[in-house]
Amino acid sequence: MSLYLSSLFGLLTLEMAILFLVVLPLPFKVRRKVYSVYYKWTSNRKVQTVVYIFATLVSILFFDSWRRAQFKVRLYHYQRQSEDIDDNSVVTPTQALASRAYNQRNVYISGFILYFLICIPAIFSIIRRLIKYQNLINNSEGKPVKDATPDTQPIALGKKDGKHSPAAGSSIIDDREIDHLKHDLEKKEVNLKAIQKQVKNLESYFDEQNDQKNPKVATNASEKKDL
Repeated sequence: MSLYLSSLFGLLTLEMAILFLVVLPLPFKVRRKVYSVYYKWTSNRKVQTVVYIFATLVSILFFDSWRRAQFKVRLYHYQRQSEDIDDNSVVTPTQALASRAYNQRNVYISGFILYFLICIPAIFSIIRRLIKYQNLINNSEGKPVKDATPDTQPIALGKKDGKHSPAAGSSIIDDREIDHLKHDLEKKEVNLKAIQKQVKNLESYFDEQNDQKNPKVATNASEKKDL
């Protein structure tokens, strides 16, 4: 078994183990710890980069194997039964059939890996909502909320005159959303600078055109400036 095939089987086994773990009816504390570990790993930039690289390589393998497996197979009994095919026609060799089987196997493995890469974040998003709602219930009942990640943190509640009143702060925004907003702000600042530069260029162009059409007005304006 080649190295890349062993890596694919290991990745597929790991994804199946993660899915099997998260779909179990685990207690709330265990589920919260599992999600905290998932959030810690997925919030890391290096881990995100590695996952994107693996997903790209597996996608390339999937499409390449699918393309290589798309060829017609001509066997001996098909050759004898068909009247349109000559007796001297070439039968598909065993090596080509084996290569097609290997490519089909790679298509199945890489396809399941890509499918599980979509299923795992979807299931963890459901778990995140369940944990957040449970934290809200615990917070409303006065129970302490422990090991809450930023995206499962309930809305802060303050006490005033023995009653619960909403605090000034709302739910905490996670780091990924902050980075996304910063990136959008940088893009808008660059676009604003480009628009300001275009406006200045247009103003200078119109001033030059106006000076060329009305040279007397331009000379008078320059004389007034000199005075």
